[in-house]
Amino acid sequence: MAILILPIGRVEPLAIDELKEGLEREFGFKSSAGRAAKEPDLAFDAGRGQYSSTAILHSIMDRRDIFDYERILGVTEVDLFASGLNFVFGEAGAKAAVISLFRLRESFYGRADDRAVLRRRVLTEAAHELGHTFGLGHCADQGCVMYFSDSIHDTDMKGPYFRGECLRRLKDFGVIIGQKADFK
Repeated sequence: MAILILPIGRVEPLAIDELKEGLEREFGFKSSAGRAAKEPDLAFDAGRGQYSSTAILHSIMDRRDIFDYERILGVTEVDLFASGLNFVFGEAGAKAAVISLFRLRESFYGRADDRAVLRRRVLTEAAHELGHTFGLGHCADQGCVMYFSDSIHDTDMKGPYFRGECLRRLKDFGVIIGQKADFK
Protein backbone atom coordinates (compact mmCIF):
# COMPACT_ATOMS: atom_id res chain seq x y z
CA MET A 1 0.00 0.00 0.00
CA ALA A 2 1.64 3.26 -1.17
CA ILE A 3 0.42 6.37 0.59
CA LEU A 4 1.50 9.94 -0.11
CA ILE A 5 1.38 12.13 2.98
CA LEU A 6 0.82 15.63 1.72
CA PRO A 7 1.45 18.56 4.08
CA ILE A 8 -1.06 21.31 3.36
CA GLY A 9 0.25 24.68 4.44
CA ARG A 10 2.86 24.86 7.16
CA VAL A 11 2.90 21.55 9.01
CA GLU A 12 5.45 20.54 11.61
CA PRO A 13 7.87 18.16 9.80
CA LEU A 14 8.22 15.96 12.90
CA ALA A 15 4.46 15.25 12.84
CA ILE A 16 4.75 14.09 9.22
CA ASP A 17 7.77 11.90 10.01
CA GLU A 18 6.04 10.35 13.04
CA LEU A 19 2.91 9.67 10.98
CA LYS A 20 4.96 7.97 8.25
CA GLU A 21 6.66 5.78 10.85
CA GLY A 22 3.36 4.96 12.58
CA LEU A 23 1.56 3.96 9.37
CA GLU A 24 4.45 1.68 8.43
CA ARG A 25 4.94 0.20 11.89
CA GLU A 26 1.31 -0.40 12.80
CA PHE A 27 -0.28 -1.26 9.46
CA GLY A 28 2.50 -1.98 6.98
CA PHE A 29 1.52 1.04 4.83
CA LYS A 30 4.50 2.31 2.83
CA SER A 31 4.33 6.06 2.84
CA SER A 32 6.30 9.01 1.60
CA ALA A 33 6.00 12.72 2.24
CA GLY A 34 5.21 15.05 -0.61
CA ARG A 35 6.12 18.69 -1.05
CA ALA A 36 3.87 20.97 0.94
CA ALA A 37 0.81 22.22 -0.90
CA LYS A 38 -0.71 25.62 -0.32
CA GLU A 39 -3.95 25.84 1.63
CA PRO A 40 -6.63 26.58 -0.94
CA ASP A 41 -7.83 30.16 -0.42
CA LEU A 42 -11.36 29.14 -1.34
CA ALA A 43 -11.42 26.70 1.59
CA PHE A 44 -11.32 29.50 4.19
CA ASP A 45 -14.65 30.62 5.63
CA ALA A 46 -14.02 34.03 7.23
CA GLY A 47 -17.31 33.96 9.13
CA ARG A 48 -16.37 30.73 10.86
CA GLY A 49 -12.61 31.31 11.01
CA GLN A 50 -12.20 27.72 9.79
CA TYR A 51 -11.33 25.87 6.59
CA SER A 52 -13.70 23.64 4.68
CA SER A 53 -12.37 20.09 4.79
CA THR A 54 -14.44 19.32 1.71
CA ALA A 55 -12.79 22.10 -0.31
CA ILE A 56 -9.33 20.94 0.78
CA LEU A 57 -10.23 17.34 -0.07
CA HIS A 58 -11.36 18.42 -3.55
CA SER A 59 -8.07 20.29 -4.07
CA ILE A 60 -6.17 17.10 -3.17
CA MET A 61 -8.27 15.00 -5.55
CA ASP A 62 -7.63 17.52 -8.36
CA ARG A 63 -3.87 16.87 -8.20
CA ARG A 64 -2.30 15.15 -11.21
CA ASP A 65 -0.14 12.89 -9.05
CA ILE A 66 -3.13 11.34 -7.28
CA PHE A 67 -2.86 8.37 -9.66
CA ASP A 68 0.79 7.77 -8.69
CA TYR A 69 -0.27 6.55 -5.23
CA GLU A 70 -2.89 4.18 -3.91
CA ARG A 71 -4.00 6.81 -1.38
CA ILE A 72 -3.19 10.44 -0.56
CA LEU A 73 -3.49 11.74 2.98
CA GLY A 74 -3.42 15.51 3.39
CA VAL A 75 -2.27 16.84 6.76
CA THR A 76 -2.90 20.41 7.87
CA GLU A 77 -2.58 22.53 10.99
CA VAL A 78 -5.73 24.60 10.33
CA ASP A 79 -9.11 24.12 12.00
CA LEU A 80 -11.49 22.20 9.73
CA PHE A 81 -15.26 22.06 9.38
CA ALA A 82 -17.67 20.19 7.13
CA SER A 83 -21.22 21.07 6.17
CA GLY A 84 -23.55 20.68 9.15
CA LEU A 85 -20.75 20.15 11.68
CA ASN A 86 -19.02 22.59 14.02
CA PHE A 87 -15.64 20.97 13.31
CA VAL A 88 -14.09 17.79 11.96
CA PHE A 89 -10.81 16.07 12.69
CA GLY A 90 -10.76 14.98 9.05
CA GLU A 91 -12.69 13.95 5.97
CA ALA A 92 -12.24 11.29 3.29
CA GLY A 93 -13.17 10.63 -0.30
CA ALA A 94 -12.66 7.56 -2.46
CA LYS A 95 -8.89 7.83 -2.77
CA ALA A 96 -7.86 10.81 -0.69
CA ALA A 97 -8.37 12.11 2.82
CA VAL A 98 -7.38 15.09 4.93
CA ILE A 99 -6.78 15.39 8.67
CA SER A 100 -6.09 18.40 10.87
CA LEU A 101 -3.68 18.57 13.80
CA PHE A 102 -5.41 21.69 15.14
CA ARG A 103 -7.78 20.01 17.63
CA LEU A 104 -5.51 17.02 18.21
CA ARG A 105 -3.00 19.10 20.18
CA GLU A 106 -3.43 19.25 23.96
CA SER A 107 -2.84 23.02 23.84
CA PHE A 108 -6.19 23.43 22.05
CA TYR A 109 -7.84 22.20 25.28
CA GLY A 110 -5.73 24.46 27.52
CA ARG A 111 -3.31 21.71 28.57
CA ALA A 112 0.43 21.32 28.09
CA ASP A 113 1.29 19.66 24.80
CA ASP A 114 2.27 16.00 25.03
CA ARG A 115 4.16 14.52 22.07
CA ALA A 116 3.07 10.93 22.74
CA VAL A 117 -0.60 11.94 22.96
CA LEU A 118 -0.37 13.93 19.73
CA ARG A 119 1.41 11.08 17.92
CA ARG A 120 -1.34 8.60 18.91
CA ARG A 121 -4.15 10.99 17.99
CA VAL A 122 -2.64 11.76 14.59
CA LEU A 123 -2.23 8.04 13.84
CA THR A 124 -5.80 7.39 15.02
CA GLU A 125 -7.36 10.06 12.81
CA ALA A 126 -5.17 9.09 9.85
CA ALA A 127 -6.18 5.42 10.17
CA HIS A 128 -9.85 6.44 10.53
CA GLU A 129 -9.89 8.56 7.38
CA LEU A 130 -7.85 6.01 5.42
CA GLY A 131 -10.39 3.40 6.54
CA HIS A 132 -13.09 5.48 4.83
CA THR A 133 -11.05 5.53 1.61
CA PHE A 134 -11.19 1.73 1.67
CA GLY A 135 -14.97 1.77 1.90
CA LEU A 136 -15.44 1.43 5.65
CA GLY A 137 -18.24 3.38 7.29
CA HIS A 138 -18.53 4.33 10.94
CA CYS A 139 -18.48 1.43 13.39
CA ALA A 140 -20.61 0.88 16.49
CA ASP A 141 -17.63 -0.60 18.39
CA GLN A 142 -16.32 2.26 20.55
CA GLY A 143 -12.87 0.65 20.59
CA CYS A 144 -12.56 0.48 16.80
CA VAL A 145 -10.76 3.28 14.97
CA MET A 146 -13.80 3.57 12.67
CA TYR A 147 -16.03 4.70 15.57
CA PHE A 148 -17.19 8.29 14.93
CA SER A 149 -15.28 10.85 17.00
CA ASP A 150 -17.63 13.54 18.22
CA SER A 151 -14.94 14.79 20.63
CA ILE A 152 -11.27 14.32 21.45
CA HIS A 153 -12.39 11.98 24.23
CA ASP A 154 -13.83 9.62 21.59
CA THR A 155 -10.55 9.72 19.67
CA ASP A 156 -8.57 8.92 22.81
CA MET A 157 -10.91 6.10 23.83
CA LYS A 158 -10.95 4.28 20.51
CA GLY A 159 -7.28 4.47 19.60
CA PRO A 160 -5.72 3.73 16.21
CA TYR A 161 -6.70 0.11 15.61
CA PHE A 162 -9.27 -1.58 13.41
CA ARG A 163 -11.34 -4.19 15.20
CA GLY A 164 -13.94 -6.82 14.49
CA GLU A 165 -15.69 -6.60 11.15
CA CYS A 166 -13.68 -3.53 10.09
CA LEU A 167 -10.39 -5.38 10.57
CA ARG A 168 -11.74 -8.50 8.84
CA ARG A 169 -12.90 -6.48 5.82
CA LEU A 170 -9.53 -4.75 5.42
CA LYS A 171 -7.64 -8.04 5.76
CA ASP A 172 -10.01 -9.79 3.32
CA PHE A 173 -9.28 -7.09 0.74
CA GLY A 174 -5.54 -7.34 1.41
CA VAL A 175 -5.32 -3.76 2.64
CA ILE A 176 -3.82 -4.58 6.01
CA ILE A 177 -1.14 -7.21 5.98
CA GLY A 178 -0.57 -6.96 9.67
CA GLN A 179 -1.68 -4.82 12.55
CA LYS A 180 0.31 -4.67 15.76
CA ALA A 181 -2.76 -4.92 17.98
CA ASP A 182 -5.02 -7.50 16.37
CA PHE A 183 -8.16 -7.24 18.48
CA LYS A 184 -11.06 -9.65 17.97
